[in-house]
Amino acid sequence: MALKITLSMLCGYLLGSFSPSYFLGKLLRGIDIREVGERNAGIINAYKILGPIPAFFTTIFDLSKGLISAFIAHKIGIGYPINFLISYTAVLGHVFPFYLKLKGGQGEATAMGIFLFFFFRTLFMKSDFIIAFLLLLFYVLGLIYIIGLSRILGLYILPIAFLLVAIHSSTLEWVTILIFTAHTFAVSLRNRIKSGYKLSERTRVTIKWSRFAARPFALLFIIIYYQTSRSFILKLAGAVALTFLAFDLIRLSKAGINQAIMKTLSFAFKTKEEKTFSSMTHFTVASFLSFLLFPRETSCCSILFPVFGDMFAKLMGLEYGRKKLFEKTLEGFLGYISFGIIAGYVYSKLANFPFLLAIIGAFSGAISEVLPWKLDDNLSGALFSGLAMYYFGKILNWL
Repeated sequence: MALKITLSMLCGYLLGSFSPSYFLGKLLRGIDIREVGERNAGIINAYKILGPIPAFFTTIFDLSKGLISAFIAHKIGIGYPINFLISYTAVLGHVFPFYLKLKGGQGEATAMGIFLFFFFRTLFMKSDFIIAFLLLLFYVLGLIYIIGLSRILGLYILPIAFLLVAIHSSTLEWVTILIFTAHTFAVSLRNRIKSGYKLSERTRVTIKWSRFAARPFALLFIIIYYQTSRSFILKLAGAVALTFLAFDLIRLSKAGINQAIMKTLSFAFKTKEEKTFSSMTHFTVASFLSFLLFPRETSCCSILFPVFGDMFAKLMGLEYGRKKLFEKTLEGFLGYISFGIIAGYVYSKLANFPFLLAIIGAFSGAISEVLPWKLDDNLSGALFSGLAMYYFGKILNWL
């Protein structure tokens, strides 16, 4: 077996190292394509320097390298999906060709070719994936409206597409897909940064990135709840909520303490929270109340919406908001719905929760977030979505 794996890896690397754009550049223009334009042997540089036809052949071959490598590994005797895992050597060969002093392309197309194989394989072989496919289509169309046909679009689409495929795949399959997805995402992100893309100053200044990054850690509540009991999660969530509540009460009780905390922890606290409870307190209290008021499946789903829906509503609204909707923006509202529904779908698959109720929850959370009232959306998002899902679930006899 070791010999078969070694031989498969060697074939993958050699196949990947063949660079059509390099040889076409030499043949058609007498140039080393790695020394002009974007200074690499990738598809985009081939299009800019050599034209559409050479770029087309480069695209077809680069997309196929990994698939051909996996096919060869299969013929040698490596089973599925290990043969695709081994085909990552084709990506490495593309990036580090031995005869070009290890300076090749970026491997984005080769990695994407493998990802697309798994995506369409899942689509055609698993009947329930059609819902995920339609959901992804809805998500993409929503993003196109919000962002436009920008090269940044792929950075929002690829992780979601991976997530939808992964929950329909075996462990070894999704680990394999993750490797190729991560490579494609990393290359795309690096290219966007090199091209000068960055978030607007308003977005960079307004969003508290430490809190933005910490939001997904709220998923630990869900994981712990499913591994323990209602009694335990109520004690845990209650203790966390009381800690944040006590901290805010102490902070707000003394002006000197408040000012010192706001200055020291300016990376975590918003200016508008100087004289009121923080959104972190509102969210932890809302989580506790959701666990207290609703069944496990409903309460766990309800806290997903302020975590992911509100998280991306802020990003989309600040960065791409154009049309006002009360005190928010239409783009932020659509961002909440899009990411909320995605989160709800993943949860519905993993927890056997009715997807239609998750959709109702996402819309309820988005509406509560956009309404012009004084109630903090971190508090209203979980409670209103939980309430809507609970009562619709009772009416439809789904809970």
